[in-house]
Formats: sequence, structure tokens, C-alpha cells
Amino acid sequence: MFLVLVMGATVTTTGSEQGCGRDWPLCNGRFVPDFALSTAIEFSHRAVTGIEGVLVVALTVAVLALHGDQRPIRVLAPLMLGFLLLQAGMGAWAVKYPQAPVVLALHFGISLIALATTTLTALYLRRSGALLAAPAVSGGPRLATWGSAAYLYLLVYSGAYIRHAGAAAACPSWPLCGAGAPLGQEAVAIDVVHRLAAGAALVLAVGLLVLYRHAAPDRRDLVVGAWVLIATVVAQAGAGAFLVLSRWSVTGELLHAALTGVTFTAVAYLCMLVTLGRRRAAAPATPPAPAVLRSEGAP
Repeated sequence: MFLVLVMGATVTTTGSEQGCGRDWPLCNGRFVPDFALSTAIEFSHRAVTGIEGVLVVALTVAVLALHGDQRPIRVLAPLMLGFLLLQAGMGAWAVKYPQAPVVLALHFGISLIALATTTLTALYLRRSGALLAAPAVSGGPRLATWGSAAYLYLLVYSGAYIRHAGAAAACPSWPLCGAGAPLGQEAVAIDVVHRLAAGAALVLAVGLLVLYRHAAPDRRDLVVGAWVLIATVVAQAGAGAFLVLSRWSVTGELLHAALTGVTFTAVAYLCMLVTLGRRRAAAPATPPAPAVLRSEGAP
């Protein structure tokens, strides 16, 4: 699924969206087309996506058959399959009918959820015992974690919108915007807001680390996960800087897209950690002391 995400970004970055024309699922009217570079990129993306579709369907059937009695699997498996189908459907829709940048950006966001749910399924199968036996966390850390995930998703969406709208050239320097292409004040504003929001994402990640240490000191997995999230956010910011300074090179685009997938998966894993866990049993009520029967004449 990670490979599908990166190859999808390759299609967009190299301008190969129309490498197969307006045909889907065929490519330029053929099952195996004549290969120009753009056609090879688009066709290879479709081929890998098709293989991944078979794998995800097989994984969904297997986990439901073997672990369908576990509630996390009953949630993750339909999400994994559903977002894969939605991702493929939006890709086909974008090929058949040209879409606005706002819709194309959503395609990348759906790809992130497909990646995250597949990864969470694999991690749960590997660590289900530890995840279910861990002490549950209170509502505050849980709400903060899910809120951070929603914030990062919107941040990713804004970055994808900038790319599909061609607004990146409005800010050709980093960290300041600089004088870029005359794309209008709206493009500059979108770029600046995205960069400020990326800085706030690092603050949120550090805040989660502090919160976990104070509110859930017995959950080492949360602390480690928060450190991983901080590292991925910093790496993603560095990739964003490299992307701008390299004048939006293909390497910079793919590195930024790949680290975006890793960052969102990291915060999604934290959401799973704070959602699962063993609830503490209430302390049993103390039974009343038995009455002492005294015989007549006893002291």
C-alpha cells in the first residue's frame, strides 16, 4: 500500500495522469499499451494498484475468517477494504472526467487512510495481546490524540491542494515565502497558512508527548509512539524545505509524499493505542462486618 501511495505521487509529479488517455481500466484502448514514459508510469501505477487490490481483498477475507470475533478487526477490515475501493474509484473518476484540485487532493487523503488502515491491521495482528491488555487511558489524552489526527489530515489535504492547484511556485524560498511566480495573493496565502500549520503540527506532537507522560505514565508505548510522531513530523518538514529549495524536483515531491504517509500512519497508530486497552475494574464494595452474637452472661 505504501508503494501504491508513492507511485500515485509519481504519476502526479511527472504529469503522467493522461499517460493512458481517458481510458480506464484499459490504457490507450489496450490491455498492454505501447509505452512512452508517461504511459509506462501511469500503467505501472495501475498494475501495482491492481495487485494491491487482490492482496487487500485476500487479507480482509483472511482476518475476518480467523479473527472476526475481535471488535478491532471488525472495524479495521471493512475500513481497509472500503477505502481501497474508494481510492480506486476516485482514481478512475479522475481519469475519465477531469477534476478540480479540491477533488484531486481528496484522492491523496483517501490514499493515506487506505495506507493507515492496512498498516494498523498488520500491527494489531502482531500485537493484539499487548494492545488489549494495556491500561486504558482517560478521555483527555484520547480526545487530544484523535484531534491531532484530524488536524494532520487537514494539513495533508492543504498540501495536496497546493500541489494540484499549482500554487507552490508562489513561495519559492524557505522558511520565508519570498517573491515567487505571479499567482495572486490567494496562492501566497495558502502557502503561508500551510507552512504555519506545519509548524503547529510539531507543537501538537510535542504536546502529546508531554500529555502522555503526565496522564498515562504507565503507557510506555504511547511515549515511544509520540517520539516516533515527532521524528516523522520533523522529517516531513525537512522534506518540505528540500522540496522548495530543490525547485519542486521529482525526488523532493516523492520524499515529501512518502513521509506524509509515514506521519499520518504514526498518528493513526496512536489513535489505536488510546482507543484500545483494558478498563480498570471498579473496586469491590466492602461487605458489612458480621454481627457478633453474645451468649447471656458473656462479658
